[in-house]
Amino acid sequence: MAGIRASARATPRFNSGQRKYAVRPVRSGLSEALLSMKESAAPSLRPQSESRCLAFAAFFKGRRAAIPLLSALAWLVSGCSTPGPGHAYLYSPALGPTIRDVDPLTGAEISGVPAYVDYGEQVLGMAYDPYTDHLFIRLFPGNRVRVVDRPAATIKRSFLAPAIPIGGHDLAIRSRDRHLFFTDPTAPALFETDINGELEHYHKLEFLDAPAWGVAYDPLNDELLVLPSEKSDQIIRFTSKGALLGRLPLELPVQGMSLAFDADTREYFASLADASAIGVFDSRGRLLRRLPRPSADRETFIDVGPRSLLRLF
Repeated sequence: MAGIRASARATPRFNSGQRKYAVRPVRSGLSEALLSMKESAAPSLRPQSESRCLAFAAFFKGRRAAIPLLSALAWLVSGCSTPGPGHAYLYSPALGPTIRDVDPLTGAEISGVPAYVDYGEQVLGMAYDPYTDHLFIRLFPGNRVRVVDRPAATIKRSFLAPAIPIGGHDLAIRSRDRHLFFTDPTAPALFETDINGELEHYHKLEFLDAPAWGVAYDPLNDELLVLPSEKSDQIIRFTSKGALLGRLPLELPVQGMSLAFDADTREYFASLADASAIGVFDSRGRLLRRLPRPSADRETFIDVGPRSLLRLF
Protein backbone atom coordinates (compact mmCIF):
# COMPACT_ATOMS: atom_id res chain seq x y z
CA MET A 1 0.00 0.00 0.00
CA ALA A 2 1.27 3.45 -0.88
CA GLY A 3 2.98 5.30 1.92
CA ILE A 4 3.38 2.31 4.25
CA ARG A 5 6.51 0.17 4.52
CA ALA A 6 7.68 -2.33 7.08
CA SER A 7 9.86 -0.72 9.72
CA ALA A 8 13.44 -2.00 9.73
CA ARG A 9 13.95 -0.80 13.29
CA ALA A 10 11.12 -2.73 14.90
CA THR A 11 11.11 -6.55 15.05
CA PRO A 12 7.74 -7.86 16.26
CA ARG A 13 7.86 -10.84 18.61
CA PHE A 14 5.49 -13.47 19.88
CA ASN A 15 5.74 -16.34 22.35
CA SER A 16 5.78 -20.06 21.53
CA GLY A 17 6.00 -22.02 24.77
CA GLN A 18 8.90 -20.62 26.74
CA ARG A 19 10.80 -19.23 23.75
CA LYS A 20 10.42 -15.95 21.90
CA TYR A 21 10.69 -15.97 18.15
CA ALA A 22 11.20 -12.89 16.03
CA VAL A 23 9.46 -12.66 12.67
CA ARG A 24 12.11 -11.14 10.42
CA PRO A 25 11.88 -10.35 6.72
CA VAL A 26 13.32 -13.00 4.41
CA ARG A 27 16.12 -11.59 2.30
CA SER A 28 15.60 -13.71 -0.76
CA GLY A 29 14.25 -13.53 -4.28
CA LEU A 30 11.05 -15.18 -3.08
CA SER A 31 10.48 -12.59 -0.36
CA GLU A 32 11.08 -9.76 -2.82
CA ALA A 33 8.50 -11.29 -5.15
CA LEU A 34 6.02 -11.60 -2.29
CA LEU A 35 6.62 -8.00 -1.33
CA SER A 36 5.93 -6.87 -4.87
CA MET A 37 2.75 -8.97 -5.02
CA LYS A 38 1.61 -7.63 -1.66
CA GLU A 39 1.95 -4.01 -2.68
CA SER A 40 -0.01 -4.59 -5.86
CA ALA A 41 -2.70 -6.80 -4.29
CA ALA A 42 -6.32 -5.76 -4.80
CA PRO A 43 -8.22 -4.44 -1.75
CA SER A 44 -10.53 -7.45 -2.01
CA LEU A 45 -7.69 -9.64 -0.71
CA ARG A 46 -7.70 -7.86 2.63
CA PRO A 47 -9.73 -9.51 5.41
CA GLN A 48 -12.75 -7.92 7.06
CA SER A 49 -11.73 -9.04 10.55
CA GLU A 50 -8.73 -10.20 12.55
CA SER A 51 -9.81 -13.85 12.77
CA ARG A 52 -7.46 -14.83 9.94
CA CYS A 53 -4.57 -13.20 11.80
CA LEU A 54 -5.25 -15.36 14.85
CA ALA A 55 -5.36 -18.46 12.67
CA PHE A 56 -1.94 -17.64 11.20
CA ALA A 57 -0.49 -17.00 14.66
CA ALA A 58 -1.76 -20.40 15.84
CA PHE A 59 -0.30 -22.08 12.77
CA PHE A 60 3.13 -20.51 13.38
CA LYS A 61 3.29 -21.84 16.94
CA GLY A 62 6.00 -24.49 17.24
CA ARG A 63 7.17 -24.17 13.62
CA ARG A 64 10.40 -22.29 14.11
CA ALA A 65 12.11 -23.31 10.89
CA ALA A 66 9.15 -22.36 8.74
CA ILE A 67 8.41 -19.03 10.38
CA PRO A 68 10.20 -16.72 7.88
CA LEU A 69 8.54 -18.20 4.79
CA LEU A 70 5.16 -18.67 6.44
CA SER A 71 5.18 -15.14 7.83
CA ALA A 72 5.85 -13.78 4.36
CA LEU A 73 2.96 -15.82 2.92
CA ALA A 74 0.69 -14.75 5.77
CA TRP A 75 1.58 -11.14 5.14
CA LEU A 76 0.68 -11.52 1.48
CA VAL A 77 -2.75 -13.05 1.95
CA SER A 78 -3.90 -11.62 5.25
CA GLY A 79 -3.00 -7.94 5.45
CA CYS A 80 -3.64 -7.78 9.17
CA SER A 81 -2.05 -8.03 12.59
CA THR A 82 -2.24 -10.27 15.64
CA PRO A 83 -3.90 -8.32 18.48
CA GLY A 84 -2.16 -7.98 21.82
CA PRO A 85 -2.88 -6.17 25.10
CA GLY A 86 -4.91 -2.96 25.06
CA HIS A 87 -3.28 0.44 25.45
CA ALA A 88 -4.57 3.99 25.71
CA TYR A 89 -2.82 6.96 24.14
CA LEU A 90 -3.18 10.48 25.52
CA TYR A 91 -1.85 13.75 24.15
CA SER A 92 -2.12 17.04 26.00
CA PRO A 93 -0.21 20.23 25.11
CA ALA A 94 0.16 20.86 28.83
CA LEU A 95 2.68 18.01 29.06
CA GLY A 96 4.77 19.00 26.05
CA PRO A 97 5.14 17.22 22.72
CA THR A 98 4.74 13.69 24.09
CA ILE A 99 2.02 11.09 23.60
CA ARG A 100 1.53 9.14 26.81
CA ASP A 101 1.03 5.39 26.52
CA VAL A 102 -1.08 4.36 29.53
CA ASP A 103 -2.86 1.34 30.95
CA PRO A 104 -6.56 1.68 29.99
CA LEU A 105 -7.60 0.03 33.26
CA THR A 106 -5.65 2.17 35.71
CA GLY A 107 -4.25 5.10 33.74
CA ALA A 108 -0.72 4.22 34.88
CA GLU A 109 1.85 5.49 32.40
CA ILE A 110 3.71 2.77 30.53
CA SER A 111 5.89 4.82 28.21
CA GLY A 112 6.01 7.98 26.14
CA VAL A 113 6.18 8.57 22.39
CA PRO A 114 7.32 11.84 20.79
CA ALA A 115 4.36 13.57 19.12
CA TYR A 116 6.60 15.73 16.92
CA VAL A 117 4.30 18.70 17.42
CA ASP A 118 6.28 21.86 16.79
CA TYR A 119 5.88 25.14 18.66
CA GLY A 120 2.84 26.99 17.35
CA GLU A 121 1.17 23.90 15.88
CA GLN A 122 -2.33 23.07 17.08
CA VAL A 123 -3.55 19.48 17.41
CA LEU A 124 -7.20 18.88 16.48
CA GLY A 125 -7.43 15.11 16.85
CA MET A 126 -5.56 11.83 17.18
CA ALA A 127 -6.20 8.27 15.98
CA TYR A 128 -4.33 5.01 16.58
CA ASP A 129 -4.08 2.21 14.01
CA PRO A 130 -3.38 -1.12 15.78
CA TYR A 131 -2.60 -2.90 12.50
CA THR A 132 0.48 -0.78 11.83
CA ASP A 133 1.14 0.61 15.34
CA HIS A 134 0.97 4.13 13.92
CA LEU A 135 -0.50 7.27 15.48
CA PHE A 136 -2.25 9.78 13.20
CA ILE A 137 -2.21 13.38 14.44
CA ARG A 138 -4.59 15.90 12.84
CA LEU A 139 -3.11 19.40 12.82
CA PHE A 140 -4.61 22.82 12.18
CA PRO A 141 -5.89 23.99 9.75
CA GLY A 142 -7.46 20.55 9.76
CA ASN A 143 -6.21 19.02 6.53
CA ARG A 144 -2.69 18.24 7.75
CA VAL A 145 -1.85 14.82 9.21
CA ARG A 146 1.41 13.64 10.74
CA VAL A 147 1.94 9.89 11.13
CA VAL A 148 4.14 8.70 14.00
CA ASP A 149 5.57 5.17 14.06
CA ARG A 150 5.13 4.26 17.73
CA PRO A 151 7.74 1.45 18.05
CA ALA A 152 10.40 3.40 16.15
CA ALA A 153 9.42 6.73 17.76
CA THR A 154 9.89 8.49 14.43
CA ILE A 155 7.79 10.41 11.94
CA LYS A 156 6.62 7.91 9.37
CA ARG A 157 5.29 10.52 6.98
CA SER A 158 3.05 13.58 6.66
CA PHE A 159 0.34 14.38 4.15
CA LEU A 160 -2.43 16.81 3.26
CA ALA A 161 -6.13 16.01 2.73
CA PRO A 162 -6.89 18.75 0.20
CA ALA A 163 -10.69 18.31 0.15
CA ILE A 164 -11.09 19.15 3.84
CA PRO A 165 -11.90 22.81 4.71
CA ILE A 166 -10.21 24.79 7.47
CA GLY A 167 -11.18 23.77 10.99
CA GLY A 168 -12.68 20.55 12.29
CA HIS A 169 -12.07 18.40 15.31
CA ASP A 170 -11.41 14.70 15.71
CA LEU A 171 -10.53 11.91 13.26
CA ALA A 172 -10.81 8.11 13.26
CA ILE A 173 -9.27 5.29 11.25
CA ARG A 174 -10.74 2.08 9.85
CA SER A 175 -7.78 -0.26 10.01
CA ARG A 176 -8.94 -2.91 7.55
CA ASP A 177 -8.65 -0.55 4.56
CA ARG A 178 -6.70 2.35 6.18
CA HIS A 179 -9.49 4.83 5.50
CA LEU A 180 -9.63 7.95 7.64
CA PHE A 181 -12.76 9.80 8.80
CA PHE A 182 -12.43 13.55 9.42
CA THR A 183 -15.12 15.71 11.01
CA ASP A 184 -16.39 18.44 8.68
CA PRO A 185 -16.18 21.89 10.37
CA THR A 186 -18.90 23.33 8.11
CA ALA A 187 -21.67 20.68 8.23
CA PRO A 188 -22.90 17.57 10.10
CA ALA A 189 -20.83 15.21 7.99
CA LEU A 190 -17.60 13.24 7.78
CA PHE A 191 -14.98 13.17 5.06
CA GLU A 192 -13.70 9.68 4.27
CA THR A 193 -10.24 9.60 2.68
CA ASP A 194 -7.72 6.95 1.75
CA ILE A 195 -4.42 6.56 3.59
CA ASN A 196 -2.91 9.40 1.55
CA GLY A 197 -5.67 11.91 2.26
CA GLU A 198 -7.42 11.60 -1.10
CA LEU A 199 -11.20 11.94 -0.82
CA GLU A 200 -13.16 8.69 -1.15
CA HIS A 201 -16.62 9.59 0.19
CA TYR A 202 -18.54 12.37 1.91
CA HIS A 203 -21.02 11.09 4.50
CA LYS A 204 -23.83 13.30 5.78
CA LEU A 205 -24.76 12.30 9.32
CA GLU A 206 -28.48 11.63 9.44
CA PHE A 207 -30.57 13.75 11.85
CA LEU A 208 -27.53 15.67 13.10
CA ASP A 209 -28.01 19.43 12.75
CA ALA A 210 -24.50 20.74 13.52
CA PRO A 211 -20.88 19.74 12.80
CA ALA A 212 -19.70 16.70 14.74
CA TRP A 213 -16.94 16.89 17.35
CA GLY A 214 -15.46 13.60 18.57
CA VAL A 215 -15.49 10.55 16.31
CA ALA A 216 -14.45 6.92 16.76
CA TYR A 217 -14.88 3.74 14.74
CA ASP A 218 -16.29 0.36 15.81
CA PRO A 219 -14.56 -2.29 13.63
CA LEU A 220 -16.74 -5.17 14.80
CA ASN A 221 -20.01 -3.56 13.70
CA ASP A 222 -18.61 -1.22 11.03
CA GLU A 223 -20.13 1.79 12.81
CA LEU A 224 -19.14 5.41 13.30
CA LEU A 225 -19.47 6.77 16.85
CA VAL A 226 -19.92 10.51 17.26
CA LEU A 227 -19.96 13.11 20.02
CA PRO A 228 -22.32 15.71 18.54
CA SER A 229 -21.32 18.86 20.43
CA GLU A 230 -18.63 20.58 22.50
CA LYS A 231 -20.19 19.08 25.63
CA SER A 232 -22.38 16.05 25.23
CA ASP A 233 -24.43 13.64 27.34
CA GLN A 234 -24.78 11.10 24.54
CA ILE A 235 -22.86 9.17 21.89
CA ILE A 236 -24.62 8.78 18.55
CA ARG A 237 -24.13 5.65 16.42
CA PHE A 238 -24.13 5.79 12.62
CA THR A 239 -23.51 3.32 9.86
CA SER A 240 -20.27 3.80 7.96
CA LYS A 241 -22.38 5.67 5.38
CA GLY A 242 -23.91 8.08 7.89
CA ALA A 243 -27.34 6.56 8.56
CA LEU A 244 -28.54 6.95 12.15
CA LEU A 245 -28.52 3.73 14.21
CA GLY A 246 -29.15 4.91 17.75
CA ARG A 247 -28.17 7.08 20.68
CA LEU A 248 -26.31 6.05 23.83
CA PRO A 249 -27.11 8.27 26.87
CA LEU A 250 -24.12 8.77 29.16
CA GLU A 251 -24.27 8.76 32.95
CA LEU A 252 -22.12 11.92 33.03
CA PRO A 253 -21.60 14.54 30.29
CA VAL A 254 -18.26 14.62 28.48
CA GLN A 255 -16.17 17.01 26.44
CA GLY A 256 -16.75 16.58 22.73
CA MET A 257 -13.25 17.15 21.39
CA SER A 258 -12.06 13.54 21.47
CA LEU A 259 -13.72 10.12 21.59
CA ALA A 260 -12.09 6.68 21.75
CA PHE A 261 -13.64 3.22 21.60
CA ASP A 262 -12.24 -0.15 22.66
CA ALA A 263 -13.90 -2.71 20.40
CA ASP A 264 -12.74 -5.66 22.53
CA THR A 265 -14.10 -4.44 25.87
CA ARG A 266 -16.92 -2.34 24.29
CA GLU A 267 -15.85 0.68 26.32
CA TYR A 268 -15.96 4.39 25.43
CA PHE A 269 -13.30 6.90 26.55
CA ALA A 270 -13.82 10.68 26.75
CA SER A 271 -12.83 13.53 29.06
CA LEU A 272 -15.55 14.34 31.56
CA ALA A 273 -17.22 17.71 31.04
CA ASP A 274 -15.69 19.16 34.22
CA ALA A 275 -12.21 18.07 33.03
CA SER A 276 -11.59 16.22 36.30
CA ALA A 277 -10.77 12.89 34.66
CA ILE A 278 -11.16 10.70 31.60
CA GLY A 279 -14.40 8.78 31.90
CA VAL A 280 -14.66 5.17 30.77
CA PHE A 281 -18.23 4.13 29.94
CA ASP A 282 -19.74 0.73 29.19
CA SER A 283 -22.12 -0.20 26.38
CA ARG A 284 -25.07 1.07 28.45
CA GLY A 285 -23.48 4.46 29.10
CA ARG A 286 -22.65 3.75 32.75
CA LEU A 287 -19.45 5.26 34.14
CA LEU A 288 -17.14 2.35 34.94
CA ARG A 289 -14.04 4.18 36.13
CA ARG A 290 -12.07 7.41 35.95
CA LEU A 291 -8.55 7.68 34.56
CA PRO A 292 -6.15 10.49 35.48
CA ARG A 293 -6.30 13.39 33.04
CA PRO A 294 -3.07 15.27 32.30
CA SER A 295 -4.40 18.81 32.76
CA ALA A 296 -7.78 20.26 33.64
CA ASP A 297 -7.21 23.54 31.79
CA ARG A 298 -5.95 22.12 28.49
CA GLU A 299 -7.45 19.77 25.92
CA THR A 300 -6.62 16.06 25.97
CA PHE A 301 -6.82 13.82 22.92
CA ILE A 302 -7.48 10.12 23.39
CA ASP A 303 -7.43 6.88 21.47
CA VAL A 304 -7.22 3.24 22.46
CA GLY A 305 -6.37 -0.03 20.76
CA PRO A 306 -4.64 -3.39 21.13
CA ARG A 307 -0.86 -3.44 20.78
CA SER A 308 -0.06 -5.74 17.87
CA LEU A 309 1.99 -8.78 18.81
CA LEU A 310 2.75 -9.44 15.15
CA ARG A 311 2.82 -6.55 12.71
CA LEU A 312 2.36 -7.73 9.17
CA PHE A 313 2.75 -4.35 7.44
